[in-house]
Amino acid sequence: MAAKNGVKGDRPRKIGYYPGCSLTSSAKEMEDSFMEMAKMFSLEVVTMEDWNCCGSSPAHSTNHGYALLLAGRNLLLAEEQGIQELMVMCPSCFVRLKEAERKLMEDEEKNRLLESVLGRRYGGGVRLRFFLEVLNDLKMDEFQSKIRTPLTGLKGALYYGCLLTRPEWITGFDVGPYEKFLEGVVRTLGAEAVHWGYSRQCCGAHLAVTKADFVDRMVDRIRDHARRAGANCLVTFCPLCQVNLELRGNGVEPLPVFYISELIGLAAGLPKSRSWLKKHLIDPQPLLRSLGVLS
Repeated sequence: MAAKNGVKGDRPRKIGYYPGCSLTSSAKEMEDSFMEMAKMFSLEVVTMEDWNCCGSSPAHSTNHGYALLLAGRNLLLAEEQGIQELMVMCPSCFVRLKEAERKLMEDEEKNRLLESVLGRRYGGGVRLRFFLEVLNDLKMDEFQSKIRTPLTGLKGALYYGCLLTRPEWITGFDVGPYEKFLEGVVRTLGAEAVHWGYSRQCCGAHLAVTKADFVDRMVDRIRDHARRAGANCLVTFCPLCQVNLELRGNGVEPLPVFYISELIGLAAGLPKSRSWLKKHLIDPQPLLRSLGVLS
């Protein structure tokens, strides 16, 4: 297929980006590693201006109208800024924006409410894309060509959690079609994607705030099953899952938890990769040194 604007295949050269709260704070390493990876693949990621919290999770749990306005304002801003495709990296943010999009386009009363508060209705001019869709636009040979330090010996249990694996009519996204691709990416990086039965189990999500003991047990089960499958690390795609898997649990020895973009950056030898690793609560550097990935 001929290249478009100097980029292989049908992958967009430029895409808008909604960060959300986690990606600018507790999950900064996820954002940083993806941005560095995007540069490596000549993908220009443009952060939308003046974005606000999507309303997850306290707002949508207590006031649906307020949550709709929070998410709806972001859709309006993206539309006003001419962003035709808006990438979202946090699954919870993605669901909140997708739900707002659906309600605003299907319910005229809700769109009038948005107009009464923010002065304009949402016209549906923005295509929301979860970051795994954008990652999937890349070709496998592009990953292969970037590898400088194969992640030999790394055995990752890919953990999708429950939000990405709920029915698509609820979330607007189905991780199923991307699982084989993601396993292929891990193998291409020189690592192993172990087969296990807990990749879709809930980590406890926001119950970690109100029922910490309960979430500790959930995380311990996930760790235990990953270890039984032969994994020496977990690979996740959600900021909240990553925090719970590192912070919670007290009966099973923890495993390092990576974002997929961090592994790609490590294998490509990106200079900033060590700075991401230092942000983890479970230090992954001893494991990586023992495998010869880090010196």
